[in-house]
Amino acid sequence: MAEIVPFRGVRYAATRGRALGQLLAPPYDLVSLEQRDELLRRSPENIAHVAIGEERAGDGPGANKYTRAAETWAGWMQQGVLRRDPGPALYALEQAFWAPDGRQARRRGFLAAVRLHEFSEGVIVPHEKTLTAPRADRLEILKAVRANLSPIIGLYRDEERTTSRALEAVTAGELVAETDSDDGVHHRLWRADQPVVVAALQAAVADKRIFIADGHHRYVSGLAYRKLVEAQRPGLPPDAGHNYILMFLCPMSDPGLMLFPTHRLVFGLKDFSVARLTDALERYFRVETLPEDIRRPAGRAWAIAKLSEHFGKSSSFLMVTAEDQKARVLTLRDEADLEEAELPRNETLRALDVTVLHSVVLQHVLGLSASAQENQESLTYVRDAGEAVNRVLSGEHQVGFLVNPTPMWQVQAVGDAGETMPQKSTYFYPRLQSGLVMREVFEPGTPSP
Repeated sequence: MAEIVPFRGVRYAATRGRALGQLLAPPYDLVSLEQRDELLRRSPENIAHVAIGEERAGDGPGANKYTRAAETWAGWMQQGVLRRDPGPALYALEQAFWAPDGRQARRRGFLAAVRLHEFSEGVIVPHEKTLTAPRADRLEILKAVRANLSPIIGLYRDEERTTSRALEAVTAGELVAETDSDDGVHHRLWRADQPVVVAALQAAVADKRIFIADGHHRYVSGLAYRKLVEAQRPGLPPDAGHNYILMFLCPMSDPGLMLFPTHRLVFGLKDFSVARLTDALERYFRVETLPEDIRRPAGRAWAIAKLSEHFGKSSSFLMVTAEDQKARVLTLRDEADLEEAELPRNETLRALDVTVLHSVVLQHVLGLSASAQENQESLTYVRDAGEAVNRVLSGEHQVGFLVNPTPMWQVQAVGDAGETMPQKSTYFYPRLQSGLVMREVFEPGTPSP
C-alpha cells in the first residue's frame, strides 16, 4: 500500500518568529489578488514570489511568472536564503489554533515524501473533482521549479495510535522552526531522522490507504509531471524523485482535524428572478423564507445558525438573494423525484448535500452545466459564511447557497467507494503554509532528467 520515505528538506535560513512568519504564504488557492499583492510587497523573499507569482505586461514563452519562479528559487538557493537540511528526515509538525467556530485545538502529523500512485490503484484516494485551470497552473510551477512548495494533506486510519506514540518521542526533542502565520496558527516543526522513529511512521501507513484531504490539484499535477519525466528520460530508477510528492500525513482520529464547508455564489444569470427560482425549487425543496433582516449582523448570524440546525439530517441549504435581500432555508422533500436531475447512481454520493446542490440546483434548475461549473463560469467559491452573505447582498452575486460541512464519515465513504465529490466540497482547517518545509523533486546527486 502506501510508501513513505524521508527527504532532505529545503527550509528558510530564518527559523523563528516574525523573521520566518513573514516569508510564508497560504496555499495558492486561498490567496486573493489583494492578498497576493500584499505578500509580494511584504518581503522580496516571501515564498509567494515562487509559489504564486504575478503576470506582467509583455510576458511570453521566454519570460513569465513560471520562468521568474525558477530564477527566484535558484537565486535563493545560491544566496543562502533557502538551505537544504544536512540529511534526509521526516518532519513532525504541530499546529495550535482557534478554529473559525471558536474551538481551540491542536493538530499533529508529519511530513514525508509519498510514492505517487494513479487513483485507479486505490492506494492514494481522492474525494473531490479538480478544476482545469489550477491543474495546469500547478503543473507549470512544478516543471519550472522542480520542487514541492506546499504539502498535500493526506489522511489515514490509525486506530492503534502508532503515529501519536512515535511523534511524542520526536516532539520531546529540539525544535527546528517555530512561528505564527497570518491566520493565527502557531506552527512548531521538528526533524525526525532517528531510524527507529522513521521505521515506526513508515509502518503506521504501510498497510493503509491515504485519503487526500487537501491538494487534489497538486497531486494530479504530480502525476502529470511524472509522466512528462518518464517520457523525457525512460529508465530512471523506481526511487527517483519524480515518483514521490510532499505530503503532510495525519491520522483521521486526530482531534485537531477539522472540516468546514465552502459556499457557492452565482452571478451572470440572464433574466434572473427570485420568484421564478423559488417556484422551480419548490418542486424539490421545502422553502422557508426567514423573517430576520440579514442586512443586520444579528439577523445574518441567526440565519446561518438556522442552517446548522439541519446538519447531519436532511439535505438543506441557506439561499441568499440580492434582488430582495432575503434568506431562505431549502430542505429536500422526502418525496422529491430527482431522476430528471441526473444525480449520480452511487448512493453515497446521492446522500451528500453538495451533490444535491450541484446536480439539482446549479445544473438542473439554474442551468449551469457540469463543464461550466468546472470552469467556474458564473460560479464563485467562498469559505467564510459572513463574506458569502455580504457578497450577495452587495449585488456582486445574484444568489448564494450556503452549505453545512460534509461529515468526515461521508468523506471516507466517498473515497472507499472510489467516487469523487463535486469540486470544493470540503475545507480542512487549518491549511498548511507554503514555505515551512519544501522538497526538491531531484535532490543533488540523485538521477534526474
